[in-house]
Amino acid sequence: MTDRLDAFLPDIEPFEGADEWVAAVAGRARCTPEQTRAELARQQIRPPAGWGPQRHLHLNALLFAGVKTPTNGPRTPYIFDVAFRDSITAFGTHNENDAGKSSVIKTLRWALRGRCQLQQDVRKWMRAVVLELRVEEEDLAVAFGVNSGEPFGAVMRLRQPIDFVKLRRCLSEPTDALRDPPGTQVDGQSNNVFAALNAYLRDSNAVTVAEFSCTEDFERVMDDVMLDRLGFPHVATWQSRPREQQAHQGDGTLGMLGWPTWSSALSITEPSVPVVLGEERHAVVRLLQMYLGSPWAVTVAAIAARKGQLSSRLGTLQRRHQDQQTAHRGDLTELRRRLNEIDAALAAAPAPDDLSDLDRRMRAAADAGHAAEAAESNFRNVSLRYGEISRLLDEAESDVAALKEAKLTRRFWHALKPSCCPRCDTSVGEKQWARERQGQCSLCASPLDISEPPPTTESGQETDASTLEAYLAGDEQADIDSLDDLTAATLQVRQLERHLAVVDAERDAARLRRDEAQQNWQAAHAHVAEDGGRLSWTQWQKLVTERAVTQARIEERENVRPTVHLEQQIEAIERQQKIVLAAEIEAKARLKSDQDELLRLVSQQVATLGRSLGVRNLEAVMLSGNGQMPVIKGGERTNFGDLEPGEKLRLKISLIVALMRVGEEAGVARHPGLIVIDSLGREELNPKDMIGMLAELVKLSHEVPYLQVVLTSAYGDRLVEGLGKERVILAEAGQPLW
Repeated sequence: MTDRLDAFLPDIEPFEGADEWVAAVAGRARCTPEQTRAELARQQIRPPAGWGPQRHLHLNALLFAGVKTPTNGPRTPYIFDVAFRDSITAFGTHNENDAGKSSVIKTLRWALRGRCQLQQDVRKWMRAVVLELRVEEEDLAVAFGVNSGEPFGAVMRLRQPIDFVKLRRCLSEPTDALRDPPGTQVDGQSNNVFAALNAYLRDSNAVTVAEFSCTEDFERVMDDVMLDRLGFPHVATWQSRPREQQAHQGDGTLGMLGWPTWSSALSITEPSVPVVLGEERHAVVRLLQMYLGSPWAVTVAAIAARKGQLSSRLGTLQRRHQDQQTAHRGDLTELRRRLNEIDAALAAAPAPDDLSDLDRRMRAAADAGHAAEAAESNFRNVSLRYGEISRLLDEAESDVAALKEAKLTRRFWHALKPSCCPRCDTSVGEKQWARERQGQCSLCASPLDISEPPPTTESGQETDASTLEAYLAGDEQADIDSLDDLTAATLQVRQLERHLAVVDAERDAARLRRDEAQQNWQAAHAHVAEDGGRLSWTQWQKLVTERAVTQARIEERENVRPTVHLEQQIEAIERQQKIVLAAEIEAKARLKSDQDELLRLVSQQVATLGRSLGVRNLEAVMLSGNGQMPVIKGGERTNFGDLEPGEKLRLKISLIVALMRVGEEAGVARHPGLIVIDSLGREELNPKDMIGMLAELVKLSHEVPYLQVVLTSAYGDRLVEGLGKERVILAEAGQPLW
C-alpha cells in the first residue's frame, strides 16, 4: 500500500514513540504500524508532545500619540498613556459614547496582536504607539510608528521599565509640532514622534527582538513572538469555502491557527456574538481544546485539517475523473456518429471507377427522349385534326349564313305588291289582285310563298330543337333527307362544333403530356451532364482513409481507460483517508477522555461564577467539547445563543475564569490570564446588576492572582462604585478620554 502512497506524498521521516496509539490506529486501519507511522508522518500528524508550563501575560503600560485632524476642527496633538493595574483597570466616561474608550482598547489590541480594528480616521491620527508588557519574566515593548495608518516598528526586550513621565517629555515637542499642517517641503512619511520614541528606547538599552515594516509583517512578528513566549503552537485548520463558492463538496483551504486566533479568547468586545469563547464560530472548538489543556487537542486539530484537505483533494480527483469519463464517452459517441456519416456518404456516392450509374442515367435520358418525341407527335396529329374540323366548321357556318341570306331575299321579293307591269306600264286590276291573294303573282301567275317566316341569326331556330337533338343523337327514326338545306346545314354546324370540342380537349391533354415529357427529357439530360453525386478520386480516397482512422480510434477508446492514472490517485487518497480517519477516532477518544472530567468541572465553575455575576435563576451549565454551552435556567433548558446579551457577557467572563481555575487545579492551565472587555454595561439596564458584577470581578481578581482585567464603560459612576476610584480612569464630564 505504501508503494502507491509514495507516488503522491513527500517522503518524511516517521516519528517515534506513541506505540499504543499507533498500534490502535494500525489495527483500525488494517495496516502495519510501520505503514501507519509513515503515512501519519507524511500527513504531518504527530502524537502530542505534551504541554509546557502555563505562562502569564501582563500588561504594564500603554502610550499612544498623534494629532487629531477632524474635518471641521483644528489640528489637536495628543499624548495618552496609562499604567495598568495588576488586577483591574477600567476606562470610563459620564454616560458618553464616542469619547475614546473603545479606541484605547483597539489600540491596545493592535499592539498586542498586530491586527488593527481602529476606525480609519483614528488610525490615521496615530503617529506612535508603545505597549509595555511582561510574558513571565521577560519585559517587552511593542513600539511602532504609524504613517498614513500603516504601522512600522519593532518588538524590543527591555532591560529596564519605561519611564513614561520621561517618555512623555521626549514626545511632547515633536507631538506638539504636529499642530502645524505639513508644508509642501515636509516629507509626508517622516515621523518625528516615533523617532523620539525609538531614540528613548535605544537610550534605555532596549534590544530589538523583531522588526516589521507593514501590517502583514506586524501580524506575523506578533504571531512568532507571542506563540514562542506563551508556548502556543501553530495548528493546521481546514476552512471550508462558502457553499456557493465550492467546486465540489468539502472544497476549502488549508490554513494555520496562530496568535490572532488564540488571542481572541483574551477579549470580549461583542458580547452579543453567540460563541462562548473568542469571536468566531469556526474557531471556538479549537479555542476550547487549547485552553482546556489537553495535549491531544493539537493532534486532533491537525487530523481534522488533513482530513479536510484529503477530502477536498479526493473531491477534486473524483470530479476530474467524472469529467474525463464524460469527455471519453462523448468523444466515443462523436467518433461513432462521424463513422456513420462517412458510411452514409460512401454508400450514396459510388466509387470513381464505377460507370454503371452513368450508363443507367444515359439509358434513362434516351427513354425520356423517346417519350418526349412520341408526345410531340401525338400533339401534332391532334392539332392537325383540330385544324381540319375548324376549317369544316367555318365552311358549314358560311353555308348556313348564305342559305339564310337567300331565304331573306326571296321573301323580300315575294312580299312586294306591283301596281303596274314594269315593262308596258299596264295597271294591275282587281282581277290580278284577286289572283295574287290566292297565292299567284298578279303579273305572271307564278305561285307566291309570302307566308314563309324570316330566317333568324340563331342556327337551328328554323327547325324544331328536338328534331335537331334527335339528329345529333343519331336517332334512326329521324328523316335526314326530309330536311331543307338550311336545317341540314345547321345540323352539320352543330355536329362539327361538338366534334371540335372533343378534339380540343384531346389537344389540351396531348399538350400537357408533351410538356411533361419534354421536362422529363430535359431533367434526364441534365442528370447525365451532372456527376450524379460522384466523388472525385481524391475525395473518395480521403473518406476511405478517414473511415479507417475513425474506426481505429473507436477501437482504441473502447479498449483503453484514460482515467487509470486518476483512479490510482483516488485509490491512494482513499487509503490515506482510511488511516487518517482511524487516527482521528483514536485521538478523539483520548481527547474526550482528557476533557470529559474537565468539561464537567468547568461547567460547574461557570454555573457558580455566572450566578455570582448576576445570571438569575441559573441552575446548571453544560459545556460540551463542540463549543456548545446550553444552560438550565428557571427549570428550562436554553441554548447559549438564546440568552440575553448581558447574560452572555457574564457567562463568557465566567467561562474564561473557569478555564483558568480548573486548568490550574488540574495542572493543564493554558490561558495567559488577561481579559479585555469593551463597553461593559452596554447591555445592562439595571445599575445594581452591573455594580454587583464589577464587585464580583474584584473578588475574582483576588482569587486568581495572575488575572488581569482591562475594561471600558460609558457608566463611569458605576465603575467607580463597583471597582473603586483607584481602578478607574475617568474622563472629565463632556470631554473625551484622550
